[in-house]
Order: sequence, then C-alpha cells, then structure tokens
Amino acid sequence: MSGMILGVHIAAGLAALLAAGAALGARKGGALHRGAGRVFVLAMLAVTLTTLALVALRPNLFLFLVGIFSFHLVFTGWRAGALRDGRPRALDHVAGGAMALAAGAMLGLGGASLLGGDLLGGDLLGGGGSRPVVLIVFGAIGLALALSDWRGWRAGPVQGRARIARHLTRMLAGTVAAITAAGVVNLGGLPELVLWLGPTLVMTPVILWWTLRTLRPAR
Repeated sequence: MSGMILGVHIAAGLAALLAAGAALGARKGGALHRGAGRVFVLAMLAVTLTTLALVALRPNLFLFLVGIFSFHLVFTGWRAGALRDGRPRALDHVAGGAMALAAGAMLGLGGASLLGGDLLGGDLLGGGGSRPVVLIVFGAIGLALALSDWRGWRAGPVQGRARIARHLTRMLAGTVAAITAAGVVNLGGLPELVLWLGPTLVMTPVILWWTLRTLRPAR
C-alpha cells in the first residue's frame, strides 16, 4: 500500500514541477497559463493528500505540518486568481485558520525542540538535526501570510494589482515548495538545512522583486 501511495506522490510531484514551468513560461492570463495553473494546483493537492496518507501509515509530524504549509501557499494563490471580486469566502477563512494553527504548532514544536534538545526530536519530527529550525522558519512565514490575508480582507476587497501580486507570490512560493521537496528527496549529499531552506533563501528576493514590479503602477 505504501509503495503505491509513494508512486502516486512522486508522479504528482513531477507533474507539479512540469506544470509550474509551463505556467511560468506561458503568457500570463492566457489559456496555457490557466490550464497549467490548474494542473499545478491539482498536482500539489495530490502531493498533499499522499503525504498525509504516508504520514498516517508512518507518523511524522514534521512532514504533516510542512505539507499543510506547502499546500496553503498553492491554495491561497489559486484563490487569489479565482476570486476576481477580491472577497473571501468561508473556505478562505477556514484555510487561514488551519494555516495559523499549523504555524503555531510549527513555532511551538520547533522552539521547544531547540530548547529541550531531543525532548521533542527523534520520532516526533522524523529526525532531529536542523528540522526545528526549518519548522520555525516555515512557521513564521505561514503565520505572516495568514495574518496578511486577514489584514488585507479587513481593509476591503483585494482587487487589481494587489490581487495579481498575491496570486503571483503564493504560486511562486508553492513552486519553491515543490522544488524543495524534490531537492530533499534527490540531493541527499547536501546538508539538511541547505536542502530545506536553500530554495527559499534563493527565490525569496526574486519573488519580492516580481511582486513589487507587479504592484508598480503602469506608466
């Protein structure tokens, strides 16, 4: 059973990477961009569901929390593109609440594990080492994004360039999550901290630049 689930997981991850590349290379807003984006979201959903299934068979709280974080990026990016009126629905608030709870757990477990050594490491986090640091970094990012969404919605509908920028930021961040997962699986010779946080450190300036460029009024 686990072998079949793992096979689907790998195939979905590969499909997500290919779809992300197609969406990035296509004309924004065109048919290919939209179609590739849908495939990317569905593939990342399959990645998340198979991750949860594997975690159920072999408990690993670290992968469970990282899976929620990764799919939240993709889900909110898709919703930003789909909700043209910029008004959140109940599903969006539920997703934000789930991310906030997961982020709190990531920050709490990561901090406690750092302070307590192996007290919360080992089997609970699927290994010790740098994983508490990864949880703290991803937890801080996830909590900041959830709070940013609620703050934006309180100010009014998220429309125009702000909506496009949110869509762009989250989908690119979701792509980074997919790249990170592929690197962790296939580049085992590198330090764990580099594998988990390297793509984020490299791509964050690019995402920020592209986001600011999108927000800048056209001349």
